Amino acid sequence: MASENLLAGDVRQAQVSFSQSLNSAVRGGLEPQIADTMMWRYSQVQAIKPSSWWQTPIAEHDKLEKLSLLQSDLQAIYQQQVSDSRDALERQVHRWNAAMAEATNAGISTDGLEMGTSRFMTYAAQSPTPNGLTAMASVLSQQFTILDGRMAAYRTARAQVDAAAQNAQTLLASATQYPQLSLGGFQSQIAAATAGVPSVHGAEGFAPILNQLQQTAASIQGLLDSRGNAFGQLAAARSTLASAQSIGATVGNIPGTINSLAAQLSGAGDQGTFDSLSSRLYQEKQLLASAIYDKQSQPLSYNAGAGKLIVISLSRQVLTAYQDGTPVLTTLVATGRPQLPTPPGVYHIFAKYSPYEMISPWRYGSAFWYPPSWTNWAMEFAAGGYFIHDAPWRSWYGPGANLYNGTHGCVNVQYSPMSFLWGWTPMGTTVVVQY
Repeated sequence: MASENLLAGDVRQAQVSFSQSLNSAVRGGLEPQIADTMMWRYSQVQAIKPSSWWQTPIAEHDKLEKLSLLQSDLQAIYQQQVSDSRDALERQVHRWNAAMAEATNAGISTDGLEMGTSRFMTYAAQSPTPNGLTAMASVLSQQFTILDGRMAAYRTARAQVDAAAQNAQTLLASATQYPQLSLGGFQSQIAAATAGVPSVHGAEGFAPILNQLQQTAASIQGLLDSRGNAFGQLAAARSTLASAQSIGATVGNIPGTINSLAAQLSGAGDQGTFDSLSSRLYQEKQLLASAIYDKQSQPLSYNAGAGKLIVISLSRQVLTAYQDGTPVLTTLVATGRPQLPTPPGVYHIFAKYSPYEMISPWRYGSAFWYPPSWTNWAMEFAAGGYFIHDAPWRSWYGPGANLYNGTHGCVNVQYSPMSFLWGWTPMGTTVVVQY
């Protein structure tokens, strides 16, 4: 009996020891699923009962062995969990140290962050529980997240500054192909901005540098754009002058003014001067355009007698209507394209329609095909479908209209002049088409 009582005491002591160990492990952070499994196994051990009185020692020995195994398994599992938690903390420490080293080398601010990791490792040694180790890893992870965010923001801001500096330098290099441009100030601005980069320790510190570089790049681009616009205005003015001179328009002293502005332009170096010259060249071009319009608006010369007469110039793309030898209307027109020219000759109006739908005589797929098109007024003057009519779809009239956007042989007239012609022109009116 004494041995049985001693055996029973050992079982109770083993049960108490296991319960204490399990409770301690749970408080230390043992995974709940593992704790539940251990409790279930413990309940299975407690459920062991002898089938008769004489089997009691055997049952107690069985309990004692299973309790010992349980205790051993619990310790092994718990220690493995401690080891895994410690490894996780050490990985966090390693990652933190690497991030700190990178931040330090880059000069990124670490204000408010844990500079060293000795506190974490000391705590890990003094409180080796999964909960304690996980808590330290969590704190370190939060610190890393903050630092990583600062580093990411720093890298992004730095990359923006580098790109802005590269853009400004590229624009400056492009501008140097024009020796007369004043570029010294831009180079100084870029140098001053980039010189401040090494002293920046946070993303926000790059903002003024980025702003300065972008403003400098915008100024260089503005200078180049103004230069390009000024030379473009010069080319346009010269082209318009040539057109005006080719038709005998009165141009006065405009050629001399353009040459003077061109000479000033060749030595210009700043945006203000370019913009001023552009404006003056544009004004000269507008004067030339007015001279061209005045010349083109002059009635066609023709020895018209009594009655009504319509004269159309293919070279000038102008129509003049005469009443008893006096011009009553002169307007720009568009005649047939080179492949389908309006035939020169003397004709008479023999049909009038309002409205009238133009139907293409060419099949779909032909280069000359066009969709059915309505006009307000149409007057046929030559057999084969040659009309004088308005063209709601057209915007180009006058010199060049027949060469680059010509008709299919008809004479297109703008809306208001065509409205006048329709009411003014009786059947049989003579139409002269000349070069």
